[in-house]
Amino acid sequence: MSEITSKHDELKSLCKALSEAQEAQNKDDLNAMLNKLIAIPVEEKLLRATGAGQVVGRLRNYEDPAIAALAKSVVQKWKKDVMASNSRSNSSTPKVAAATSAAAAAAAATNQKPIPTTAVAVKKQQQAAAAAVASASASAVASSDVSNKSQSPAPSLAAAATTSAAAPDVASKVASAPKPATPGVASGAVRIGPRTAASDKVSVAVSGDSTRNKCIELLYNSIAADSDADSEILLQRSSGIELVEFEKAESSITTTYKSKIRSLCLNLRDKKNPDLRNSVILGIITPKHLCNMTSEEMAPKELQVAIDKMNQENLADARAPIAEVSETDMFRCGRCGNRRCTYYQMQTRSADEPMTTFVTCVVCTNRWRFS
Repeated sequence: MSEITSKHDELKSLCKALSEAQEAQNKDDLNAMLNKLIAIPVEEKLLRATGAGQVVGRLRNYEDPAIAALAKSVVQKWKKDVMASNSRSNSSTPKVAAATSAAAAAAAATNQKPIPTTAVAVKKQQQAAAAAVASASASAVASSDVSNKSQSPAPSLAAAATTSAAAPDVASKVASAPKPATPGVASGAVRIGPRTAASDKVSVAVSGDSTRNKCIELLYNSIAADSDADSEILLQRSSGIELVEFEKAESSITTTYKSKIRSLCLNLRDKKNPDLRNSVILGIITPKHLCNMTSEEMAPKELQVAIDKMNQENLADARAPIAEVSETDMFRCGRCGNRRCTYYQMQTRSADEPMTTFVTCVVCTNRWRFS
């Protein structure tokens, strides 16, 4: 158990570091984290508990082709690990071997040709199903397909003998069959509607107050819509955010408390802002930090850049015009007699009056003006 816990903590720590490197656009760290992740053997339960599939899956479309290719290699390797793990735990080889030997003995006793071995038929079906699974885009999808396949009842000996010739047809039907929607799988899985507390069958009655429980449910639905994280982690994050806002409202349900919960849900639910949701789920942004963030800080990066640019332009437009300073030798300084001077002109009186000229000596910094 200690080894499993250690592997869980290591994988979760690497995924957190990978998300931070992605936000910082640090390609060296991304490459190092992915190389460490590809060396870790994983299982389906471990991927579900840590949400590693979604973190690595986002990098498959990274702007750097090398990082994208490495992320795809990690996903492919994890798919093979999950398939191998499920095959070991759900292997039916002893049953197939016993059925094969029984069929051969029966054929010998009746002087008939032995029935075609079921191992061949089963192997063909397994190969076809494995090919269909390998075409999936995320490791969690592959593990879900293998689990569903392993839970289906094994075909009887007589049925396998009569349908061995039609094995390719059976395999094609298995490969083309629609996959059931499963809460908590990677983003590449087929899901009917967004993921919610109701679809996950999660009880949000943790506060003892119906209004607070409803707020926790709204927060859960906002961060779980496209996530494959474990439901316990999502419930922990949503209840933690609600508790911080409840304490800020002096442990009372006020209008400010409701408005803040509504604002947080809108920002977390934004489809254009997946980085905010993932940072909250992974713990990079704590509930207390999230509740103290402004709307501009929670906005997507593209919007933040646009807002900063607009603020800079507005600031430049709001600045008072600065008079243009020129250097000339037309004036003589009355203090040192030098002709190296700078000057600028400004309208200090009414529009029908001439402009005032301000002169500064470059040598002794003497200043004077005239109009």
